[in-house]
Amino acid sequence: MFNLKEQQIITSVSRGLFTLAFKPVFQPGIDKSEQKIYTKIEKQFPTLKFCIWTTQIVSEFMLHIPAKAVTIMQMEKEALEPVYDFLKEQKSGDIFIQPEEKEIERYIYESKNPIVLLPLVSKSPVQKVNKVTTTTLEKLIVDLYSDKKLFTTFQGSELVHIVNNSYNRYAIDFTKLFHYAKRRRKDLELKQFFNDNTDIPKNILND
Repeated sequence: MFNLKEQQIITSVSRGLFTLAFKPVFQPGIDKSEQKIYTKIEKQFPTLKFCIWTTQIVSEFMLHIPAKAVTIMQMEKEALEPVYDFLKEQKSGDIFIQPEEKEIERYIYESKNPIVLLPLVSKSPVQKVNKVTTTTLEKLIVDLYSDKKLFTTFQGSELVHIVNNSYNRYAIDFTKLFHYAKRRRKDLELKQFFNDNTDIPKNILND
């Protein structure tokens, strides 16, 4: 079985369930500004576990593409304040820590270069792209669903487009996705959302 996966003949979609239709793993692009911020943080806080991504990476899955992107940085909760202070000193943009709904509505999407700092859930499924720790597709989908107020642009029918296009274009490990969703206490309602609204086969969701 391992050899078949290595030869890209089959793809794992959930525990003990495979598909013959091989799909690539989603690897988000890392732009220069993300790379620069990541390098600064890594140098200043060498032991910190964190990841960075931008909402721009969701555009390829969407029907209506937002005019503005938000950079998301997720890290250990105790590091939020020190990283906030450091980025402010570096004049890296408009920085927000776990913004409330009013901040999101009034400031974030009106800001030129918004950077949102959030806690990183333990055992989050992340990956390295060009030496930068960033999100996986599994994590991205769960985060978009879970943080509805922050990601309001990506809800409703747009989220259905995002999930369907993600599933059709890339490999998704649903065991990994639902493990992460469970850590965010969203696994049951997310599974129901998939069942009711998306093209994901029921045998995958009910495994």
